[in-house]
Amino acid sequence: MNDEPRSRTLRMLSPIFAFVVLIICWELFARYAGLDNLLVSGPLDVVEAFGDESDLLVEATWITAQEAVIGLFMACVVGISIGVILHLSPLLRDATLPVVVASQAVPTVVLAPLLVIAFGFGITTKIFIVALACFFPIVIGTFDGLRSADPQLLNLLRSLGAGRMRVLRLAELPAALPRMLSGIRIAATWAFIAAVFAEYAGSQGGLGYLIARGTPSFETSRVYAAILILTAASLTLYGLMALLERKLVPWERHAANQR
Repeated sequence: MNDEPRSRTLRMLSPIFAFVVLIICWELFARYAGLDNLLVSGPLDVVEAFGDESDLLVEATWITAQEAVIGLFMACVVGISIGVILHLSPLLRDATLPVVVASQAVPTVVLAPLLVIAFGFGITTKIFIVALACFFPIVIGTFDGLRSADPQLLNLLRSLGAGRMRVLRLAELPAALPRMLSGIRIAATWAFIAAVFAEYAGSQGGLGYLIARGTPSFETSRVYAAILILTAASLTLYGLMALLERKLVPWERHAANQR
């Protein structure tokens, strides 16, 4: 009986321990590797940068967070809609699916500058780039999830006179939730990365702008601080999506624990 709480505690503490070890190794390397502080900043230097330039970092984080979160939301709306359309219409599936796949063939790092040149440096362009980078796993997760509904349940609903939309609402969408939310969770890990790529392509603010401007001018501590904020923000967004998945599909967690 006592093994399960102890095991849960160890699972919670192990990433904290690994993080502390990583920070210590980083500080020791920065101090004793013989490299210039302009090239490598230690954790203490980064903490100092957080204190000295907190206003600048907060403003940049807010800009990038808006781009990432709104872009992810747009990707969810568009991705789920396309996934449902692909499932409902074989004709549209044959016409649209190759286009959806082709949209992912060009890397974001290549596409972002072209979109910035075409549509300008505003936040709307950045949001569009994030949405474009994130929607594909949501489309595939939704489409595959809708196709995974129990055939016996579908036949039962049809035998009771349920129409196509009623079958979709009562059986197919609930069955699709786990894969759909997994696709959203994957997309969440890309949202901030895509926002930074968009800012690299051309912007006047954001974490990507700070990194792009700070790297050639050897503002290393600020760059490291921006990278740490970017990492923390990505982990936070991923964690929120994972929490949403737990709340909406608790039976999946229970099934996983039974395995």
